[in-house]
Amino acid sequence: MTLPPIALTAQGIHRKGYSMETARAASAGNAGNAANGAVRTDDTGAVEPPGLADVRSTRFRDVCGSIDELKRVLHEEPETAAATPQPLESLIDDAVFMLGRMEQRLQEYERFRQEVSGIADALEQIGGSLRQEAVAMAPSLKAQLRSGQPLAGTERDTVVARAEAIRDVAQDTENKLNHYKELALALARTYRDVKGNRRWVLDEEEAAAAEALPGEPEWARWLPPSPHRERIIRWIQSGRAHLLVRDRGAADSGGPRDSDAAGNPSAEDRDQPPYVQFQDGGVMPLPDVRWSEEIRSFYAAGAADAPPNPRGRLYRDYAGRRVHPGSRQ
Repeated sequence: MTLPPIALTAQGIHRKGYSMETARAASAGNAGNAANGAVRTDDTGAVEPPGLADVRSTRFRDVCGSIDELKRVLHEEPETAAATPQPLESLIDDAVFMLGRMEQRLQEYERFRQEVSGIADALEQIGGSLRQEAVAMAPSLKAQLRSGQPLAGTERDTVVARAEAIRDVAQDTENKLNHYKELALALARTYRDVKGNRRWVLDEEEAAAAEALPGEPEWARWLPPSPHRERIIRWIQSGRAHLLVRDRGAADSGGPRDSDAAGNPSAEDRDQPPYVQFQDGGVMPLPDVRWSEEIRSFYAAGAADAPPNPRGRLYRDYAGRRVHPGSRQ
C-alpha cells in the first residue's frame, strides 16, 4: 500500500510561538522540500513542529536500515546499482528526511531543557524554612502569657510583636509552598508538552501489559496483520513510535482536525489510515508497517510485501569498526 505525501500533524502537540495558520502559510514557500528530506524553518531558523511538513513514507524505520541496504546493493549488486540508481537515491532521500524529523524532535527537547533549567533556577531562589525562628520565640512568648498579670503597654506590644513574628513565619511558609506548587505544575506542563500524545512508560513490562492502541477501536481496522500488529502496538505503548493524524487544513477551508483528548481521530478522518512515526525518524502508513525478525526492525511493506534483504546488517559499521563480508577485523 503506497500513499502519496500528505500534510500531517502530531496528535495533541501544539508548540508555543506556532500557529496552524502560520505553518500553512509557510508551507506555500516550501512546497516539495520535505519530500526531498529538507527541514522547514520559521523566520528565526527554528525547525517547525513535527507533523506540519509534508511527509514521505520511508522504507525503513531508521537511517541505519537505509544505509545498510545501500551498502549491501553496492557490494552485492553493483551492476544493478549502476543501471538503476533511483532506488538507492530514494534510500538517501529517506535518510535525509528522517534526519529532518529527528531534528524537529531535537529542537523540542532543547526547548524542554531551557524551560526545565529556568524552573530549576527559580527553585534555587525560594530559600529554606524559617520554622526554627518561630520555635525559638515560642517559649518566651508562652512565659509572658503565664505571668498572671494583665498585659499592657510595652509588655503587651512585645507579646503581640512575637505573635505576629510567628504569623510572618507561617505566611512565609505558605508563600514558599505555593511557589513550589506553581513551579511543580510548570514542570508538569513542560513534561506534558514535550511528551505530546506519545505513550511513555517507565519500563517495558508496563508496555507489554498494554493491549489497546490509542484510539481503538477507531484505529483497529488499520492495524497490520499479526505478528506485526502486536509489535507495533508495543512500540506505540512504549513511546518508541506514535501516531500522526492528517491535517486537512491545507487542502480545504475546514481547518485542521485534531484527535480528541483520548487520542481518537475526528469523524472525518476515520476513513483515512494514520501514519506511524518512529523515534528514529521513519514514517510509514500504519497498515504498511511490518516487522522483520531477520533485520530486527520495522520496514514498510511494498507491493509484494517482501521484507528487506537481511544481509544489509552485515555491512553496518559499529563505532567505526566495519563489519561486512570479507572484513578481516
